[in-house]
Amino acid sequence: MNGVGYVSSVPTKRIRPHVLTLALVEVATGRAVARRLAGSVYAPFVLSMLGRGMLVPVLPLYLRDAGFSFTMVTVVVAAAGIGAVVGGLPAGATAQRFGPEWLFAGATVLTGIASMLFGISTAVLALFAFHLTVGLGAVGTRVGVQVLVNDAVGVELRGRAMSMLGGGMRVAMFVGPILGGVLVDVVGFTATFVVCGVVTLFGLIPFVMSRRSTDGGRRFARPTVAASGVVRALRAHTGLLLLAGIGSALVVTARAGRNVIVPLIGDELAMSAAAVGFLVAIGTGADLLLFPVSGWLMDRFGRLAAIVPAFSLLGLGLLLLGLNPTVAGAIVSGVVMGVGNGMSAGTMLTLGGDLAPPESGPFLSALGMTQDLGVVLGPLLVGWLADAAGLEVSAIVLAVVMFAAIAWILIVLGDTARPTRPWIVSRTQFVANASSSSMVS
Repeated sequence: MNGVGYVSSVPTKRIRPHVLTLALVEVATGRAVARRLAGSVYAPFVLSMLGRGMLVPVLPLYLRDAGFSFTMVTVVVAAAGIGAVVGGLPAGATAQRFGPEWLFAGATVLTGIASMLFGISTAVLALFAFHLTVGLGAVGTRVGVQVLVNDAVGVELRGRAMSMLGGGMRVAMFVGPILGGVLVDVVGFTATFVVCGVVTLFGLIPFVMSRRSTDGGRRFARPTVAASGVVRALRAHTGLLLLAGIGSALVVTARAGRNVIVPLIGDELAMSAAAVGFLVAIGTGADLLLFPVSGWLMDRFGRLAAIVPAFSLLGLGLLLLGLNPTVAGAIVSGVVMGVGNGMSAGTMLTLGGDLAPPESGPFLSALGMTQDLGVVLGPLLVGWLADAAGLEVSAIVLAVVMFAAIAWILIVLGDTARPTRPWIVSRTQFVANASSSSMVS
């Protein structure tokens, strides 16, 4: 051992014990964060998302079974995106005023009840309204858990914490479509929708139990900061929201389009509901193997190390689906998209967390609102192109949208953990300065 604490048998090749120690501490800290948030955030989120995962294949199949065209199917599917856009600002205001816990609980109840109602009608306006309500609830659950995680961890662990959220979503999107498809074949659409709503409401059980145990018998903690004007906060960060929101909206457009085009292609190939559910889940199975990689890549090598390869694979999978719309082609493209989607777990959540000011509810809800424009545009784009030119063309156009998103993120945003673009640096510095001033005042 030399004078500075290095252990070495070859003087020119030193081993630094503190490097290994830091690595072990990093892993242990990440696991500690996961354990701390498991019951209070991750488990409730996965259960609430499981019900939504069941809807992914079941709702388009229900609409096609009722005789709707591709365009009308995607209009109803897009209603969830409209609900998310409309609900974005109220969700942020609710998180700021009453706390993210109350936001999550109320949104989960709303989503569960709306999901149960699908089977009672085949009228397009009623179905549109039900899915609009599901979208309102979905944005509430997302903003609620995102604020909870963002407040609980620092930037050095945010990638892994957010990728755990993304991974939980993928667990739900793997089990949900299989469960939904099998239930349709066994008990029919109406009973499946009821089960979907009940499963969503199960998310409240671990959530309430964890709050009662950690808050000394109180159901939920109240926020420690006073509510501030949401509109005022958004005006202060309009430029940053636009820069981040455009890239995110393009990504979500392609992702949302993927969620609707895969079951529609399965239906066109005359597959059963259970088979369509398995087709949707195939890609998500690949997701599950890779979502931990996303957080590690983002925290270790920067956000772009996960974003660029992940979204490139998503675009490639959509391109393959458009060029080879067969059962075998759909399976192969599903696996490719699943690998890409798994590597992208939590990327958009992390991007928002990197750019958000300390009182993050209004900013994150507004950014989510711009992203949710993609939830509207993706299905509508698929439906319009499918009726006009075929589902194959829809898949190819979605691939182009994804590659455009990659270009925007690379050129305009860069790495949000260590921003170098002047237009990003100046705005994030403004966010930090404005936040510090508000805390002093």
